Amino acid sequence: MRLHAGVLCVAAAAAPTARAQSSVTLYGIVDGGLSYISNVAVTSTGGAAGRPAVQSGHSRIAFASGGDYGDRWGLKAQEDLGGGLSAIFQLENGFNIGTGALGTAGNIFNRQGFFGLSSNRYGTLTLGRQYEAITDLLEAYGPDWAGGINTYPGDLANFDNSIRVNNSVKYRTPLYRGLTGEVLYGFGGTPGSLNTGSTLSAGFNYVQGPVALGAAYLRMDNSGATGNTWSGSADGNFNSSVTAGYAGARRVQIADAVASYTIGAVTFGANYGYVQYQPSTTSTFQRSVAYNAAGIGGRYTVSPALVIGASLTYTAGQAVAEGASRPRYMGGALAGFYNLSKRTGLYLYGGYQHASGSTVDAYGNVVDATASLGDSANGLSSAGRNQAMVKVGLFNKF
Repeated sequence: MRLHAGVLCVAAAAAPTARAQSSVTLYGIVDGGLSYISNVAVTSTGGAAGRPAVQSGHSRIAFASGGDYGDRWGLKAQEDLGGGLSAIFQLENGFNIGTGALGTAGNIFNRQGFFGLSSNRYGTLTLGRQYEAITDLLEAYGPDWAGGINTYPGDLANFDNSIRVNNSVKYRTPLYRGLTGEVLYGFGGTPGSLNTGSTLSAGFNYVQGPVALGAAYLRMDNSGATGNTWSGSADGNFNSSVTAGYAGARRVQIADAVASYTIGAVTFGANYGYVQYQPSTTSTFQRSVAYNAAGIGGRYTVSPALVIGASLTYTAGQAVAEGASRPRYMGGALAGFYNLSKRTGLYLYGGYQHASGSTVDAYGNVVDATASLGDSANGLSSAGRNQAMVKVGLFNKF
């Protein structure tokens, strides 16, 4: 008993020292404003197999939560374990600043929730709900020059972080002469099958001086689905007229690449995305469909307070059925950012997209392709070939 008491006294004496070597940070972003979006699809008659939904287009002016940055709050911590090794965790919640509602119903840490070990020498190993390599390594240099308005239609190549991975293990290399690599595996948890519902992602970037280059791959399995629904370990991204028809895909593959260069106050770049949807026996689409997308863009730092950006993107898909015309999407956007301080700023976005050709709807019907302005129009896709959007707002980082 005396020995146990002595051990407890030593542990109690050491506890303040241990706490001094660790830190917990509360952080977040609040962002709100107004948005105008044209030709939003409103359904008057629901669809079914063999009968597309009847829709009409209406302009929408509304409060915008997270018009530039998604509203969030989070906790992150790092405990120094000695020898360059640290224990880390991060918990991050997304919410709607207009209503106070969770970003995802019933999921408090919908953005991120992971813990692990980080070594200056050996890299970082983390476990939990996490971003994959496209978001971690490429997003900052991709088509998001003018905000989520003009990432590829429906954000089908995930350049605006529409996808997170549950039950995942991720390893990230230490930074070496500007080069960083990453690999992630998300477990599907299906008895008797390691592959069913799993997610695999890997990529690298090289950032040195004015140059930034990178490439990443993401493979998401959905072979355990019993209907035209998504049930993989990765989040699905099927909330737009561009992607809704592929929710029952057996497998989705994405390969992205970026390059950018900075000259003085100007940064410009190019990006490429490849997305393939493979059908299963329960999918409503019947053949593999791939999309190729490319974009260019740039930012100009007019002053420490004022930054302007612009982007152009073009996306072309394969024919979704015999005799159907190929879906195509062309878009452009402009943005201005004015920083009132290091943490607070104003923004103004404007974007336009035109669609042509044919696609498939959620019921497998071949329908006219309609515009959907990047990640910003997910859930608010157009009823027709064209769509425009304007956003104005204010954000604060804490």
